[in-house]
Amino acid sequence: MTDPKEQILVWCREGDQETFRRFYRTQALRLWKFLIARGCDPESAYDVVAESFLRFIQTVCRDPRAPVALLYRIAFNLRIDAFRRERASVTQVVDDLEELAVAAAEESDDHGYLRALIKGLPESEQNLLLLRYWIGLSHKEVARMLDLPEGTVRRQCAAALNKLRERWGRDEASHAAG
Repeated sequence: MTDPKEQILVWCREGDQETFRRFYRTQALRLWKFLIARGCDPESAYDVVAESFLRFIQTVCRDPRAPVALLYRIAFNLRIDAFRRERASVTQVVDDLEELAVAAAEESDDHGYLRALIKGLPESEQNLLLLRYWIGLSHKEVARMLDLPEGTVRRQCAAALNKLRERWGRDEASHAAG
C-alpha cells in the first residue's frame, strides 16, 4: 500500500505501526527537502520535520482526509514561526536569496538554470510550484494546505509555469541571438 491517505487511515483505524513507518519513510525526506528549498538550514529542517510529525500524530486521526497536505501545512506553519523567532533581518533574507539565485544561475546545467528562474518568481508562486511539482501534491492537496480554492491553485500554478516558460524562451532567444 503506497497511497498516503490509505496508509494513515489504516494506522488510525488499526494502529499498525509498520504502515505508519512506511508513511514516515516516504514523507520525511520529501518534507526535509521542501524545507531546505524554502531556505531552512539542514539542521533546523530536521527539527521542523520531527516537530511536524509529532503534531501530525496528535491531530491526523481526527481528520485523515488529506494527510500529506496536513503534514506540509504543519511544517509550513512551524517554519514561519521559527523564522519569526529568529528575527532575521529582511536585508539578510534578500541577500541570502540573491546568493542562492546567483549560485543557481552559475550552474551550467538546465536544472540549475531552472532553479534560478524559479527563484525569480514571487514567493507564493515558488511555494505553489514546489508543493505541486517537486513534492508532488495534487492541486486539491495544495489548495487544502494553503486554504485556497482548488481552481485558484490550478490557475496560479498555470500562471507561474507560463512565466517560467516565457522567461526560458526569452533567455533562449537572446542567448541564440547573442
